[in-house]
Amino acid sequence: MVFPNPCVFFSQLKMVKLHHFHITVQEYHRRGKENLFPELYGCPNPCCCYEGRLRRHGFFYRNALTLTASYVIVIQRYYCPACKKTVSLLPSFLAPRFQYSLACIFYVLYQRLVNHLPMAHIALKVNMTSNRAEMAYQHVCFYCNRLLENRPLITGFWGSEGVVLAASDPASWARAFITTLSSSYHLEPFSLLYFAFQARHFLSKS
Repeated sequence: MVFPNPCVFFSQLKMVKLHHFHITVQEYHRRGKENLFPELYGCPNPCCCYEGRLRRHGFFYRNALTLTASYVIVIQRYYCPACKKTVSLLPSFLAPRFQYSLACIFYVLYQRLVNHLPMAHIALKVNMTSNRAEMAYQHVCFYCNRLLENRPLITGFWGSEGVVLAASDPASWARAFITTLSSSYHLEPFSLLYFAFQARHFLSKS
């Protein structure tokens, strides 16, 4: 049997690094290209051994939808001089491949999994607060399902941090995760720690 080269798979992925800018999405948007973008060292491509400084490679724009407003923000891009792959520096208030901010997604998860609000009601509440119409009950369902898909990985990370989520059924586990995160951890630092531990975001497809 011939096994596929893992480098072919990773070469098709858009590599991302998260960075905590210690500012709000509003301030990040206001500063634009004047944000303090750090120097990056070490290529995140698992098939590349380059450990030097990554080169800056311009910007691109993406949406950042919060509970109260919509923004188009700049994302700094880098590239590796060895493997020629690009790396995007994503602010930690966002999740890779998600337009809604991490705080907005967490709000949706909390309302659904802890307060047990109907999905359509949550979507309507977000739309009324933000003066938009994009959120639908399918978004709420998608976020909940994606969280549960990553249950084994998240449980493993919590265990490495000394936190035990002793819940048998998925619904109880999800409530335990949300309440533990909201009461004991800050969302963005947790996202950074988990991203570094798993090399993926906790809402990424498992």
